[in-house]
Amino acid sequence: MDMAIDSRNDLVRRPARERLASFGLEPVTSIATQKHLLQVRRSGHIVVESGRLLAVYGRWWPYFGNHLQAAFDRRVRGGNDDRCELFYHSPLGAPQFITLSYIRSGGRTSLASNYAATLVLDEIARINQSLAIVCNVINDRISDRLLARWGWEAHCQHWSGRHFIKRFYGKYPEISSSWRTRLGI
Repeated sequence: MDMAIDSRNDLVRRPARERLASFGLEPVTSIATQKHLLQVRRSGHIVVESGRLLAVYGRWWPYFGNHLQAAFDRRVRGGNDDRCELFYHSPLGAPQFITLSYIRSGGRTSLASNYAATLVLDEIARINQSLAIVCNVINDRISDRLLARWGWEAHCQHWSGRHFIKRFYGKYPEISSSWRTRLGI
């Protein structure tokens, strides 16, 4: 008997270690109706495809990307579709901040999908009343100009690497109604 697996099914496409990290946690598919789940989770995995939110998966532990993982994703996972995956967490020592720890996307990922993923992260920051989002950018294709356009500014310039911060302090960016509809906010 031939059994076909739907390649579009997101649960099937997620690697086993990702399914283990979110075992037993209900994915958030509508931010508008499932805000309470985003408020209680410290770590998450945002998946956006074709500029639309597929789900925000809760995680039991944070995901920390590194240079080796980035090289592996570039070589092996190429990415033949318009998909952006974003990993974030709130550190135990600074729960009022969010760390954007890793973004996985391929050569065919559109700017709209990347932007949508960051908008979802901004909404999660608003829901949790976070003060700021911090990240370390290692990809040279992400320009400082693009980050500045999206509200990021250089941070900790005396450290090695490119560190950025997006400060809120109670004033969160307004998401346009068309993006709110697209993302289910």
